[in-house]
Amino acid sequence: MPGGPAILIKATGKSLGDMASEDTLLIDLEGNLLERDRQARRRSLRPSIEWRFHTAIYRCRPDVGAVVHLHPPHAAAFAALKALPPFLTDEARTFLEGKTALIPPAPSGSRELAGAVVEAFQDPANQAAIIAEHGTITVGPDLYAAFYMSQYLEDASRTACLVRQLRGVSDGRDGRREVRRSAARGRRRRSG
Repeated sequence: MPGGPAILIKATGKSLGDMASEDTLLIDLEGNLLERDRQARRRSLRPSIEWRFHTAIYRCRPDVGAVVHLHPPHAAAFAALKALPPFLTDEARTFLEGKTALIPPAPSGSRELAGAVVEAFQDPANQAAIIAEHGTITVGPDLYAAFYMSQYLEDASRTACLVRQLRGVSDGRDGRREVRRSAARGRRRRSG
């Protein structure tokens, strides 16, 4: 809710794939459930453990209308490496280069993590981030834009993973796979 004193956030423990509108909660910027969500209290719903960094982004970035936090597999692989993926395609360079931060690891839901996230997103150029050992955060003026940034980041990560797998193999002119020469030389020495 841009410019407002409250945000909608996913309830903890709810799967994004199975979410319904009643799985979102209205909270103030201190993480408190607002009046509208008395029923949520009765259903024992609580805001996402990451509410601190969500609200911190809204506080420091008035241009942000939505925050998306995910754990997509290829970007999570780079998070495990504590690294950003290389931006190998024109699309990745266009949408992510100079707009993506690497956030140091910190415990989930902690003030420390919220502080590190704010530090990264205070730069208005940043639209995406990988949290080391954790997942991704993307922002945008609305939910669609923030989600698309998340897709760009996962696509760039997937492409980088695939390129790393393929680096040792190239297609020959006759369509056969040819192993890099250094590997082929090593086999010849062993067999000869």
